[in-house]
Amino acid sequence: MATPAPHPPRREALAQAPAQPPALTPDRAGPGRAVRGPEARRVADRLSARFRVPVEPQDEPAGGRWTLRWYDGPTVAAVRCALGRLLPDGVAAADFAVRRDVTVRALALAAIRETRAGAMHRAVGSWGQRYHLERLLAEREHPDRPEGPREAAMLERLLAAATAESARGPAAPDLSRAFDLVARDGVAWLLPDHRLAGPADRDGLALTPLEYLTARYAAGVHRTAWETALAVLPLRTAVAAAHDDLRPEPDAARAALALLPALRAQLAAELDTIGDRLAAAVV
Repeated sequence: MATPAPHPPRREALAQAPAQPPALTPDRAGPGRAVRGPEARRVADRLSARFRVPVEPQDEPAGGRWTLRWYDGPTVAAVRCALGRLLPDGVAAADFAVRRDVTVRALALAAIRETRAGAMHRAVGSWGQRYHLERLLAEREHPDRPEGPREAAMLERLLAAATAESARGPAAPDLSRAFDLVARDGVAWLLPDHRLAGPADRDGLALTPLEYLTARYAAGVHRTAWETALAVLPLRTAVAAAHDDLRPEPDAARAALALLPALRAQLAAELDTIGDRLAAAVV
């Protein structure tokens, strides 16, 4: 009996996959009349106004139809759904293919998020990482938009770190380098402000008290969790670390003091639970 062939390694399996998400294909063959350039431009302009992203029509002589192409912005499904309602008279949706490409900015932002989720793996290489992220973003609208000022600042720092200096002028970020940076070093170094947030800091850039104590005292697996996922220490552990520090910095002491009310409430709830359980045993 022949031994079954082993499963191909993950890297080989990824290498066999397409580089781009397949564009949605029309449901029927196109009409007999070919769409002219001004008509295709009118359709693209209507989609641009509808979704507020530049949509460009590209003539495909081999297929006898047009491809509507844009970067980031809406999903392919959203554009395909809107296309039928925006077509001028005499033009059918089957005359158009649609294609969305994602930018380096969108992929770098996705790399930050996936690193925090523990889903960026250096073993598959930059091509495999890109393939994973493109599939992940296929159903996400505006994948280049950060969620809040902190994530926006982290993205800008990553793009800057992934851009090599060039004597010829501004250079584009190297996506492979961006992937390597977050896969190797995590994301904590991308934080824009490593100081303790004060009363006037309302933009979310500086660290919260628990984040500050984690960044200062976390060790071992907790250090790894902070650097890769911005995971904070347990409340009691963080305050105890500041208390055990023989000479805590003023900001560390301030952070621990700010956490005392929350720790006191947590301990009170735990004591109440213990008391209720023991009281039930006495009855």
